[in-house]
Amino acid sequence: MRSLGIGGFLVLPDPPISEVFLIFLAKRLGRFTGILLFLVACLIVAAWLQILDYAPFVFLALAPLAILVFCASFALLAGVLFVRTPRHKRIELTRMDAPALWAIWDELAPPRGERRSLLVDDLLNASISERKRWFDLLGRHTTLTLGLELLMLVDERLLRTVIAHEVGHAKLQHTAGATNLAEFLETFETLFVYVDPETTVAGGLADWALATWLKGANLELMRVSRKNELEADSFSARLCGVDAVADAEVFIATVSRAVKTEIHEPLETELLHAIRAPVAPHQRVWERRAELISAACQEKYLSDVWQETTKKEASHPCFRERFENIVPGIAPRAVAVGASAAEICLPQETFRRVMDKTLQTWTDFAENAVGIY
Repeated sequence: MRSLGIGGFLVLPDPPISEVFLIFLAKRLGRFTGILLFLVACLIVAAWLQILDYAPFVFLALAPLAILVFCASFALLAGVLFVRTPRHKRIELTRMDAPALWAIWDELAPPRGERRSLLVDDLLNASISERKRWFDLLGRHTTLTLGLELLMLVDERLLRTVIAHEVGHAKLQHTAGATNLAEFLETFETLFVYVDPETTVAGGLADWALATWLKGANLELMRVSRKNELEADSFSARLCGVDAVADAEVFIATVSRAVKTEIHEPLETELLHAIRAPVAPHQRVWERRAELISAACQEKYLSDVWQETTKKEASHPCFRERFENIVPGIAPRAVAVGASAAEICLPQETFRRVMDKTLQTWTDFAENAVGIY
């Protein structure tokens, strides 16, 4: 059972040893963990076949278990072979496109010969990922993704804390383990795309055999993710200062709620009755930036986000837990936000190009959605 401690912080029991060991392997081997588990399953099936000559009735009694073990391991093996790579519509910015953003990244994490990419998507978020090239023989490829809505709303000071937070994930090696673990779990999803649990016997057996473990593994992944977020916050505070990171926590928590409530949710309703693509969300955010970053708007949502508690299915801790991890015992307050980082850190031509490409992506999506509705 779970319990909520002081401040609504989530307390969960330690996972079983088997889950911990499998998570340990998955973090290091990624989807190739499935090959190791398939070999183990083959040994189990081979031992089961040996029973046939000595105890036929025991052989028949263990048949369902042996078949389930084989189906589950085959699910992992198929996922290794056919794992999908998610496709994201993101815009790449070269060093010439965004010299100021690259300068901040290089200052917070000096390059060490690895390949780097800077991308922009349409979210109010940021992320970082690392991929080993040819099992790390050719070095690593690090990708930093910044959301356009984030760039438009925060100022340069707050943006530095966000980038420092993502750098913290890389420095503390959160990215490698989390990417491998997520890739391992993706092997199951990949198999079920080709072998539907609801329409195929093999898929149904694999789903039944793996359902409990998958649920536990995903919860463990979320637990590790929340722990990593707190560690990355602390890393950012060491680089940028406690006050700056605390201000970023307040602003991002409140403005995220404001954008969701006042921009995205009304837009979803508007799409239901639209006959053509409505105004894009990033355009609405840009037009209402002064209102969204105001102290009045922050105070409007501050109480709500402060009352929230961490859920066991969440990948991020609640705002209160993150804020008190940085400045315990201090009440949050609205923060002053300066000029948009999108205008300060992006050349005008680059900013316009990113806005135009994001608008085109939104228009294509919205027109398809209007056609469906």
